[in-house]
Amino acid sequence: MTEMWRVSLLASSCSLLVVATALLVLLEAEVAEANESFAVGRTSFGDATATFYGGSDAAGTAGGFCGYENPFTRGYGVTTVALSDSLLSNGLNCGACYEVKCKWEASDYTKKYCYQGMTTVVSATNLSPPGLHGEHHFDLTYPMFTKISNPESGRIPIQYRRVPCRKEGGIRFSMVGNPFWNLVLVYNVGGWGTVHALYIRGSRTDWYYMNRNWGQNWQCSVNLTGQNLSFRVVLGNGQTMVFNNVADSDWKHGQTYEASSNFW
Repeated sequence: MTEMWRVSLLASSCSLLVVATALLVLLEAEVAEANESFAVGRTSFGDATATFYGGSDAAGTAGGFCGYENPFTRGYGVTTVALSDSLLSNGLNCGACYEVKCKWEASDYTKKYCYQGMTTVVSATNLSPPGLHGEHHFDLTYPMFTKISNPESGRIPIQYRRVPCRKEGGIRFSMVGNPFWNLVLVYNVGGWGTVHALYIRGSRTDWYYMNRNWGQNWQCSVNLTGQNLSFRVVLGNGQTMVFNNVADSDWKHGQTYEASSNFW
C-alpha cells in the first residue's frame, strides 16, 4: 500500500471503500498493528504499579477518557481500571481486559498487605497518570483493588497480563449525531476487546471507513437515514467480524443497537 493512499484514506472523516479485498485486508492489518506494543498485548505477567480511585462504590469512575460515560449502564460495573497512557495508547486500548495480582514477594511491605495468590480481571475504561517513576500504572476501582490487597497499602507493585474479555450478549453500537454526521461508540466487545478499525455500511451503500474521534467513538460524515446499518469491526489483534443489519431502517440517533453475536 502506498503512503499516499493511507494518508488520503485516513485524512477525511469518512471514506468510501470500493477496493480490492487484498487491499482492504492490508489496511486492516496495518491499523490493527498500530500502537499494539508488547507491553499492551503481553500475555505473560509483567510489572506495573496500582492504586485505587472512585470511592468505595466506584461511583466516581463515571465519565472518563474512553467515552463509555457511565460504566454501570454500559455493563462494566466496578470491574474497571484507568490505565497510564503507556498502556491505554491514547484511547486505542480502551476496552482491553487485564488480569492483575499484587506482587506479594516484592518486599516485607507487600507481604504484609497483599493477598497472596489472589487475582482479578478488569476492563480499561479511563486514563491514569503514570507511576511515580514513569512505570505502567493501573488505577483500579476500590472493589477491584481490595480483591488483591488491603486498601491500607495505598500503592502497590503488581503484575498484569492481557486476557480475553468475557462479555454477555452482543457487541453494542451507540449512535449520536445528525442526518449527515454519525458518531458511534462501540462497547461490550468480547475477545481481544479493543477496536482498532471500524466500517459502516447502509443497505444501499458500500462500506465506509470510520475515523476514530476519541476513546472508542468513531465518526463518519455520510447520510444513512432510512437504511439498515451493518458494521465491520477489526480488533487490535487483527481479528475481524461483520455484523449485518444491526439496526433496522428506522434507526435513530440517541439509541443503542446490539448485534446478535460477539467476539469470543
